[in-house]
Amino acid sequence: MKSRIIVLSIILTLLLATSSGVANPGGKGDSNRDFTCGGSCHGDPSLSSPSPAEIQIDMKSTAFSGTATEVSISVSGMELSNNNLIGIFILGSKNGNNDHPEDYGWQIIQDPNGGTSNYVEIVSSENTVTVSWVLLAPMEEGQKEIFASIQHGSMYNHDNKAFIGETDGFIVNIEPIPENYPTLEEGWVSPDERVSGDSSAIIIRTVNTDSLSVLWRLPGESQSHEASVEMLSDQEWEVSIPATLGDTRIEYQIIASMGEFSNQMPWLSIGTSDPYFDGTSLGAKLQSFSIIMIIFGFMLSLQTWFSPRGVSNLIDNTNEVEETISQQNNDYWSRLIKSDENPGWLWDPVEKEWVDDPNLPRGEQ
Repeated sequence: MKSRIIVLSIILTLLLATSSGVANPGGKGDSNRDFTCGGSCHGDPSLSSPSPAEIQIDMKSTAFSGTATEVSISVSGMELSNNNLIGIFILGSKNGNNDHPEDYGWQIIQDPNGGTSNYVEIVSSENTVTVSWVLLAPMEEGQKEIFASIQHGSMYNHDNKAFIGETDGFIVNIEPIPENYPTLEEGWVSPDERVSGDSSAIIIRTVNTDSLSVLWRLPGESQSHEASVEMLSDQEWEVSIPATLGDTRIEYQIIASMGEFSNQMPWLSIGTSDPYFDGTSLGAKLQSFSIIMIIFGFMLSLQTWFSPRGVSNLIDNTNEVEETISQQNNDYWSRLIKSDENPGWLWDPVEKEWVDDPNLPRGEQ
């Protein structure tokens, strides 16, 4: 009976602990998620409240199948929490399951943070934000929809619930691509980032393209610059854009051409990451061994420096040892007692035994 009470108490404690906080005020990071996230993103009405924000989708209502297009999401009118964090989705439906855009034929080339996620988290200090995704339109023709959804906290949120907002579907007509229309190869995505100072070229793969040009610019620049483009093989291009330093993104735009067709694609961007450790395990071990040897040599130098000067390190104790042995012999022979009844023998009262008398050889006894 007692064990049952303990088990029930533990279960009750866990239930109370889980219901005390239903929001994720620190965010959960960019990722690919469905609308409800299995309940973890507050899609459950019991875990959320309606957001007062206004959400607007801006994109072209027509796109050729398999070509790049841009979708912009603008959010305004919300009151955020202290961390000014807002999570934004783009979705192919609001079924709550299998509603990622890729489930409906869209392919994410780049999200607002440089990755390929349909859910991103943005910090907005002005309670207004506009972000953009670059998508590859579905190959299947017909009408497709794009939805947007948001989640955020609030400054005065006593129930600790998330605020949820969503849009109706934005209808995009997917039309057949004209013959020989230049575009990006299916499956190609923009690189997420480069190491600070790295000027390695970007490899771009295309379809139906006989010439390619690329423009680049830094964020906030109104004027763009032309990048160096070299064809490596059929439909594969090497694009050289300048290296970046620090926490900087560089934007670039691809323009693919084939005959009379010219496809000017949405702007993409590449971030900059800190340099990583460039070395091998063997090199690290050799370096560690060198440091150990330096420390060992330093300790030997200290020993030499602090040792007494002008005094031999080798001390000869031969005389002291010989005197000690001689004294022990004298003590031994002085304690031996002669016996007239046993000539040639001496009695040792300590060891209780007879020993030969060295002064009286056996032949003279």
